[in-house]
Amino acid sequence: MIELFKETFKDFPLEEFPYDKEHTALGEYHHLMPKGYTGNFYDPINNHQWRSMGGSWIVTNIDGKNYMEQNRGYNVSGHFSDVASILVQKNHRVTNFKVSFSILLYATKHLSGIAFCYVHSRKYLAFVLEDGYARLYFKNQKEKIILKEVPFSYVDNQEYHIVISKEEDDIKVFIEDNLVLEAKTTYSSRGYIALISQNACRYGYLKLEISEEAYDHYLALVKDDEIRLKNKQSKHSPMVCVKKINLKDFGSGRQIRFGRNKDKRFIVMAQHQKRMYRDAFAGISCLTAFDLDGNIMWQKGVANNSFDNTLISCDLPFQVADINNDGIDEVIYAKDFKIYIINAITGEELVSFPTPLVKNDPLLKDYPYDRLNVDAIRLADFTNKGYQGDFIIKDRYANVFAYDSNFKLLFRYNHKNTGHFPYIYDFDGDGKDEMYVGYDMVKDGNVIWSLPFNSDHTDEIIYEALDEKQEKVLILASGNEGLNICDKNGKILHSISVGHAQRISLAKYDKNIDGYQLCVTSFWGANGIIYTFDKDLKLIAEKEFIGNGNVITPVNYDNSEEALILSNASCEFGGLLDSDLDVVVPFLDDGHPTLATEVIDIDDDGMDEIITWDQESMWIYKAFKYHGEKKQFRKYPENACSNYRGEYLIKVKEG
Repeated sequence: MIELFKETFKDFPLEEFPYDKEHTALGEYHHLMPKGYTGNFYDPINNHQWRSMGGSWIVTNIDGKNYMEQNRGYNVSGHFSDVASILVQKNHRVTNFKVSFSILLYATKHLSGIAFCYVHSRKYLAFVLEDGYARLYFKNQKEKIILKEVPFSYVDNQEYHIVISKEEDDIKVFIEDNLVLEAKTTYSSRGYIALISQNACRYGYLKLEISEEAYDHYLALVKDDEIRLKNKQSKHSPMVCVKKINLKDFGSGRQIRFGRNKDKRFIVMAQHQKRMYRDAFAGISCLTAFDLDGNIMWQKGVANNSFDNTLISCDLPFQVADINNDGIDEVIYAKDFKIYIINAITGEELVSFPTPLVKNDPLLKDYPYDRLNVDAIRLADFTNKGYQGDFIIKDRYANVFAYDSNFKLLFRYNHKNTGHFPYIYDFDGDGKDEMYVGYDMVKDGNVIWSLPFNSDHTDEIIYEALDEKQEKVLILASGNEGLNICDKNGKILHSISVGHAQRISLAKYDKNIDGYQLCVTSFWGANGIIYTFDKDLKLIAEKEFIGNGNVITPVNYDNSEEALILSNASCEFGGLLDSDLDVVVPFLDDGHPTLATEVIDIDDDGMDEIITWDQESMWIYKAFKYHGEKKQFRKYPENACSNYRGEYLIKVKEG
């Protein structure tokens, strides 16, 4: 046998394995990696239910030997009841192998063991000690199929040495050199090895071995992967940095809007202060408009680019749009319980009015302010103007107030959880916009239909056809309710379990597959899983990425026949992906900022640029060279920016 690795945890410091100590939602669209030594492992599980608790894994030393302990226990409920703490060994994807480990249980109520043929945290084979059994099962999304189980007597605080042997479809499990379980499986696939437990326990070592024959096959597969990836990457232009902007003290996280001053672009960036409870009642503290050379056009408030003032797990209420249809951009924003409309070029105030009075409002019990604290703004045409001069404001997550251009209240919505960013569109073609919000279709303030979901909320929405020959459908990243597709009348066409569905995008990601392809990513309880589906919602690829902040935005990168998928800007964890979720265009290892990224054709040449920034600097990348004649695409409108909008890239037909 050839040893691929043996881990005794001796190189790990005696502390918690690195994790997001606040269990924040920042990683939904910011690339934030926990600091500290991780060795050859990563932790793919985050859960907001674990706030105010310690980490899932901790390294301890007992009698001079290091152990990796599961430090979480069970501590999950509801949608996350099947979540286990997982620690993945990231170096080797194998099919046939022998894995050895030792385990001592501090508690025996739930499962503890090893996952193998691990694809992601919702798909793997596992051997565990659970419910008085030695149990082998296959996990695939919500499904857990027990392949074989035998009664096995085990106790707490006793170390067990376990060996799992896999040869094609045959699996054997030995405990203390005794064969305790033997089974066949058809669920075999290349995958990783991972520690998995819902009990407090400790692992003494983890060793992976394969036969010489399997090793030769393994090396051949690795070589094939390298060649295949190199061939894919050779078809795309490398990136080049075309601009670096010093953000001075007005830099922020992913709170950015884009405007136009005649033929020149400019950017508006927002900072904030948090109030009352976490991110729930944040307010804009500073707005800064600047050109692409970093020159400040105007500024409202006092800039402070500290961590607390720049990173937040929600939208901030501001948009750049031509609200009065005069050909000049305005900025509409909420600050200090007022709505302001200002000239986007000069910053001159045009008009302002107070946010709604909600004191003693029966729909807002225990609200901490007399007036509504706004968390998002979006333009609309509710009054048949022919342009979007009306608008909505919303709080988090109960109410939407709609106003016309004279600030007359048109309607108020309060029914189900609003989610983050309603979708505004003329769904029935009568010249007036409707609003899809949360799980409800709303016309003139009336709910005309509602999906049968009441848990969590909708994170992102797209209204587009999955095939140019089909009708448009609502594509919903519905959080714990998964990925859902429904028609404009509320009929559910597809409902797919992907974990906590966080982000979605739609484009022609594969020219060899009919229709458009859909990309989805998960977050809570199963961080970093990205999926691609065809127009019939058949799975194309699924892969777990170590880094967070996967925005999965479609990119018309170099004018090829296929759009690429922006994950994040890290040269180690991110890049531009194809429909197979391979990194076909990596980012340069040049010291660029990686906190936040956005895609926009900022130089108006018909090709997308990739903007990446942090609180101090902004870098702009684009392809070094292009293919063929440039094409026109339809995208999400720039006057409706949000961290919670599904992105799409649809080629415009000529003529």
